[in-house]
Amino acid sequence: MENRTFGGAAPAGGVDLHTHSTASDGELSPPELVSLARARGLGTIALTDHDSVAGIDAALEAARNMSIQVIPGVELSADVPNSEVHVLGYFIDWHDTRFLGMLDKFREGRYGRAEKMTRRLAALGAPVSFDRVKEIAGDAAIGRPHVAQALLEAGHVTTIAEAFDRYIGRNGPAYVERFRLTPEDAVGLILQAGGVPVLAHPREVTNYIPPLVKTGLLGLEVYYGAYDDATRSALLHLADENGLIATGGSDFHGLDKMAHMSGLGDVGIPPGVVDALKRKAEAIQKERARNR
Repeated sequence: MENRTFGGAAPAGGVDLHTHSTASDGELSPPELVSLARARGLGTIALTDHDSVAGIDAALEAARNMSIQVIPGVELSADVPNSEVHVLGYFIDWHDTRFLGMLDKFREGRYGRAEKMTRRLAALGAPVSFDRVKEIAGDAAIGRPHVAQALLEAGHVTTIAEAFDRYIGRNGPAYVERFRLTPEDAVGLILQAGGVPVLAHPREVTNYIPPLVKTGLLGLEVYYGAYDDATRSALLHLADENGLIATGGSDFHGLDKMAHMSGLGDVGIPPGVVDALKRKAEAIQKERARNR
């Protein structure tokens, strides 16, 4: 782990602990994201791309000459019956070979999954080019949002939401299962990579909190972009009850994507959250070093 991710106090300014770049499904490249964060007066952001750490080095390099801290992170997607659970990881060792191997499995699974979806779509009378899906994804891990964009471009749907509702949502006729990871597996992988696991946007999956705490969950995303005060209050109570760090972030994907969400840095996160995460990460990594 590079020292600059732990070095000294966090720079002054706001905090956003849930952001995405073009390394997954965000609109901005990692350097563009860092520049926007600094322009908005933020002092710390976490780059938490979906199942990818490909943007971390570029984000850290962009932050090198700015007064901003970039926390290396990730957002792992885990399957549960009829839904998904997402687990954020903070201060991960993004060069860990075992962790990277697992992410490669995700990438390989997503590639094959997207290709199967395009075949099913063709059979349903809504053909899209798999080559175009790959072009849309670029360097990011191919996901359903890229297939949805291809459907939109081909004129088969009028919105991204319609693409999911009609074709590629979990109950859609072109849906294909992907490489499966349980929430417990996701927590364990993040801990193994020296990171601090936090349950993302947990309002609909609070029943998973107790078993995940037993597995090693250390935080709960209380201050989430779309949550009202009542929801935050209820989640804060759950975090206190389970001894979890109350974190937060905007889930920022770009200036146009997910426009219903809060903008970069717009979610108020209490002071001390970054330091609390950092202390947990330091303890995890000391234990990790002892066990090697």
